[in-house]
Amino acid sequence: MLSEIFDDWTLSDAKLLRTDVRGTEYEPVDVEAAASRAKEKLGIRIPEKNGYVVPLFATHEPTPTDEYVIYRPEKGHIGWHDSGFGIGGAERFANCEQLSENEIGHRLRFWLDEHRSEVELDIDESALPNERIHPTERLGEDARQEFFDDLTGFVDSEREAERRGNWEQYEDIGLEDAIRRDRVSGPFISLGSTSKEGETLYRYQFADDEDSEDDDVVNLRDDEGIFPGNRCILDVESDDRHFPIEVEVRSVTDPRITIRPVWERIHDRSAVEKTLTSDEAEVWVHELLNPVPYDRRVDAIDRVEQNDWKRDLLTGDRPIEYSVNKYAPPNPGLELNEYQRLALVWADSAEDVVCIHGPPGTGKTRTLTAYVRHAVSRGESVLVTAHSNQAVDNLLVGDSSLGTPEDGTLHAMAQDDDIDLSIARVGNNSRNRVVQNYYTDRSTSEADVVAATTSGTAIFDQDEFNVAVVDEATQASRPATAIVLNSAEKLVLAGDHKQLPPYCADETKKEEDMHISLFEYLLERYDRALSVLLQKQYRMNGEIAAFPNEAFYDGKLETADRNRDWSISDLKPFIGVDIDGKEKTPSYGNSYYNPDEAEAVAKQVQLLAQSGVASENIGVISAYSGQVSKIIDQVNHLDIEDTRAVSVDTVDSFQGGEKEAIIVSFVRSNDDGYSGFLEFPDEGPRRLNVALTRARKRLVLVGDWETLGTCAPHRSSEESCAELYEQLATHIRSRERMLSMRE
Repeated sequence: MLSEIFDDWTLSDAKLLRTDVRGTEYEPVDVEAAASRAKEKLGIRIPEKNGYVVPLFATHEPTPTDEYVIYRPEKGHIGWHDSGFGIGGAERFANCEQLSENEIGHRLRFWLDEHRSEVELDIDESALPNERIHPTERLGEDARQEFFDDLTGFVDSEREAERRGNWEQYEDIGLEDAIRRDRVSGPFISLGSTSKEGETLYRYQFADDEDSEDDDVVNLRDDEGIFPGNRCILDVESDDRHFPIEVEVRSVTDPRITIRPVWERIHDRSAVEKTLTSDEAEVWVHELLNPVPYDRRVDAIDRVEQNDWKRDLLTGDRPIEYSVNKYAPPNPGLELNEYQRLALVWADSAEDVVCIHGPPGTGKTRTLTAYVRHAVSRGESVLVTAHSNQAVDNLLVGDSSLGTPEDGTLHAMAQDDDIDLSIARVGNNSRNRVVQNYYTDRSTSEADVVAATTSGTAIFDQDEFNVAVVDEATQASRPATAIVLNSAEKLVLAGDHKQLPPYCADETKKEEDMHISLFEYLLERYDRALSVLLQKQYRMNGEIAAFPNEAFYDGKLETADRNRDWSISDLKPFIGVDIDGKEKTPSYGNSYYNPDEAEAVAKQVQLLAQSGVASENIGVISAYSGQVSKIIDQVNHLDIEDTRAVSVDTVDSFQGGEKEAIIVSFVRSNDDGYSGFLEFPDEGPRRLNVALTRARKRLVLVGDWETLGTCAPHRSSEESCAELYEQLATHIRSRERMLSMRE
C-alpha cells in the first residue's frame, strides 16, 4: 500500500513546507481529495493547528520528503509557510482549489488513485536488489597495497608485451616485405640533428613531400598514425647490422617528424648516429607502442587509490548499497520487457555500482539507452563509454543511417523534438558517419550525454559525471575501467562474463586472472547478488539457443516468440557434422588447419546460397587463424554470388557480431585428443559460447567430436573442458542432428 512508504516518517523529523508558490504552474490536481486520502491513511493530527499533517512527495517522483502541509478538512484549507508573503514570509492557509495548479498540488498528486500507475512498481519484490551487499572477503592493509601494486604491474607488463610483440612481428616480415604490404611509413629523408635540453634529436621529412604543394602534404597523424610520444621502429634499406632501432617520436609537424633514439636499447651509438645524419639514408618507420593508454591507466589507478570511497569499493572494505523506491519506477521512454525494466530499476537504485548481465540478444544496449534517458531526465550528467570506438558508436547510434535514426537508440532520442537530449562525442577516431555528422566537435560541458572510449575518458576530472554507463564492460580490463571509475560517482556496467574476457597482451597474466574485467572482479568480490540478469533473448532460433542456455546461463534464458522458430527454407536450424579429417600445421607459424573441414564448410556455404541466403548474411568461424585462409580459398571457388562477402574469421573477431547463418570449424583432429586452447578450462567454454551464439537462423558445427570430447593426455579433467564438447555432441545426437561427412 502507498502508506507503507511513510512507515518510517515521523513529524518530529519533518518541517512545514516553506515556499513561494507564485509563478509555478502544473497540471491541475484535486488537492482536497489528495489531502483527504493522506488524512485517511496516516491520521497524523496537530491539535494546536486544528488540522492534519499531509506529507509531501518530491517534485518529480513519488519519493517521500521531510516536508509537509497542514490540512483542515472542515474548511477545505491547506496551510504552509508562504515565503513570498510579507517580509520573511508567514504561515498562511488557502482554499484547496487555489492550490490545484501550483507546487503544493503537484507534490500531493501521488496520494491519488489516478496516479497509482506512477507509484506502484509492478515487479516481484524478491527480484529487487538488497539494500546492502557485503563483500565476500575484505583485504588487509598489506593486501590492499599489493592489490594496487599488482594492477599497476599488470599495466606495465601489458605495455612491455605489446612492445615486444610488435617488434617480433616486424622482425618476422622484415623491411622489404613491410614496404610491400604498406605496413611502414616513409621513406623519410634527413634534415639533420638538433639539440634540445641536452638531448640530440633527429629531424626528418617525408620524402614524397619534399617538393609538394602545401595542399598535398601527407597527414602523418591521421594517414600514418604517427603521434608525439609514440615509440616506433626505425629501419633503413641497407645491410646495416645496427638497424632496426627503437625511437621515440618527439614532434609531428606535417610533413616532418623529430625523433629521439632510445639509446638504452641501442648497442653502438656512434654507428647509429652516423647513419641517422647521412644525407643519403632513407629511413622507414613502423609502429611499436603508443604509451598514452597505458599512462592513462596507471594515472587512474593512482587516483582511485587516493580516493577512499573508490578504493574501498575495489578492495571490498565497504558494502555496495542500493536505495530502492518500489513506488517510484524509472520511466524508460522505450518499450522494455519485464527483465529489462527490472534492470532499469536496479541501475536507478544503485548508489555506486551495478552489473547488468546481458547474454547474447537480450537487449543490453536498449536497456542502457533507456537508463541514460531516465538519468538525463533527472538532471544527472551522464558519461557513456566502452572499450573501443566501434562499441561506443554502437551504443550511440546502433544501425542508424544519416537519414534514418534506428528506433530505440540515443541518436533517435536526440533527434526527437519532443525529447530534450544533447550528445557530444569525445575524440576524432569515430568512423561512423552518423556520429561524425552529429556528435563530434560538440562541447562536452554543454551536453547531457558525453560519449568516449574508456581511454578517452581520461580527459575528465574525478567525479565529473554523476553516472558512467559502460557497455561491453566485460571486454574492458580493470585498469581501463579504472579511468571511468575515476570520472564518475556511479558505474553502470553491462556485459557478459560468460563470453571472452578482455584482450591480454601478456599471455602469462592469463593464468593469474589479472586480465579479468572489473565487472567479473566485482562479482567475485561481492557475490553475484551484485548483478541482474536479462533473461529474454531475441537473437536466435530456440533450438540454437537451447544448449548455450543450459551450459552457460543455468537454463534461465527465455526465447522470444518472434524468433523462436526462425529458419532458412527447409534447413534445420541446428546441426553438427562429424569429420575425421586430420589437422595439419603450415610450414611457417604455429596455427592449425584442416583441409577436410574446410571442404565441408564450403559445401555448407553452397547449400546456404542455394537456399536463398545472401553471401553477406553468411559467417564462418574458425577456431584457428591457420584455417581461415584455407576456408576462404575453398569459398572463393564456389559458384555463388559475391564469395568475398562471406565473412570468414576467428572466434575473437566474431564476438559481438551476428549473422543469419554461421558455420563453425573447430579444426583440431588427432588420435591423441589434443585440442589446444579449445579445452582450456576457463577460456575454452567462453570461446565455445561465443561461437554458438552468433547465428540467428542456422548454426552448423563442423569438427572431429571424438578429439574435441577427449581430455588431452597431459591434462587432468579439472584442467580440461573436453566434457563440455562431449555434452554438446550428445545434445546434437540426441536430436538426430549429427551428420557424417558423406551426409
